[in-house]
Amino acid sequence: MYKTLVLNVAELWLKGKNRPLYFKALKNHVKSVVKSHHVGEYSLRNEQHRLVLRLENEATEELIKGISCIPGLTSFTPALTVEVDVQAIMPAVRRELDKLEGQKKTFKVVSKRVNKSFKMGSMDLSQHIGGEILKEYKNLSVDIRTPEVIVDLKVLDEDIFVSTRTIQCPGGLPVGTSGHLVSLLSGGFDSPVASYMMAKRGCRQEFIFFYAYPFVGEEVKEKIISISKVLARYQNGCRLYVVPFGDVQNHISKHCKEDYRTLLFRKYMMEIASMLADKIGADALCTGDALGQVSSQTIFNMATLDKASKHLILRPLVGHNKLEILDLARQIETHDISIIPHDDACALFAPKHPVIRPHLKYWEHFIENNDVTEILEKALNEAEIYKFNPKGEILS
Repeated sequence: MYKTLVLNVAELWLKGKNRPLYFKALKNHVKSVVKSHHVGEYSLRNEQHRLVLRLENEATEELIKGISCIPGLTSFTPALTVEVDVQAIMPAVRRELDKLEGQKKTFKVVSKRVNKSFKMGSMDLSQHIGGEILKEYKNLSVDIRTPEVIVDLKVLDEDIFVSTRTIQCPGGLPVGTSGHLVSLLSGGFDSPVASYMMAKRGCRQEFIFFYAYPFVGEEVKEKIISISKVLARYQNGCRLYVVPFGDVQNHISKHCKEDYRTLLFRKYMMEIASMLADKIGADALCTGDALGQVSSQTIFNMATLDKASKHLILRPLVGHNKLEILDLARQIETHDISIIPHDDACALFAPKHPVIRPHLKYWEHFIENNDVTEILEKALNEAEIYKFNPKGEILS
């Protein structure tokens, strides 16, 4: 029943002279999501420090969910629009409260009068509408501190917006305003959450997955595709590169000390990701590393990988605990996919005692005497590429 969505921006007001660029990126993302989910005409414009989306047809729950995934928005409210007349407000409020069917017991009215020609001030309007609600809804009482429902009134020049529902968004910056990343995905919890965190810091991302065929089956690839479908909703679509990595792992495991296998797997994953970054013009890499979580994520191993990488490696989860990561995974709806069991080739090749503080002399000697460039290039050239739209659907 909503044809108006009032979109509240996050950090864009801090951007000074660059603000128009951020608003342009945000509006383009919103328009792309609307075109993917909505049939009919629409308009999107700045109104009094917020964006107002007006739709020809009612907003579907699918559209509402799509907008809730847009970085750069802190929240939005589906609103009823009425004429600028105090008598027109209560019928709209009634429509909103009747939908609650006695589920809520306390309320608060919050009014903001932008239109100074409107005869009532903000406080007076809140008191007036609050009084009308108390007369009609005997089951409701006022609670100004922790109300179960907030009746939000915005009096603008041409309309009054009436809403009782606020939907949270990621916040942060619009996608595409902070650079372009290649994000390394695995089937676990961490890397999808890391990708989400970089999306809300304004980074556009392409994903790369190292598929250790024939040591693992098709199910792990399908799992990564499912995760990518979710992540695509947060960044206006994406591409996933599925790189065959089994030959690389096989070669490394035959030529290096056993305890260095995992670290060298990581090193050459980073190298292929850097090759892809060069190919598509990306600025940095992103991983789901959290300090000390597994052997390859000690501070010494991270430093060794950083020195070997030609691109900056971003690790947004570096200081997170596992429970914090799991909570975020549930929030962004990747948890139930990540929890599905899958074969892990790294575990198959994993040494009994992986190195946690590598000796640089051996590390450098191995790299100098084992030129695997041809193998890495072959792996990248044979990658399968999947393209996803803003709804998370596979386009090609």
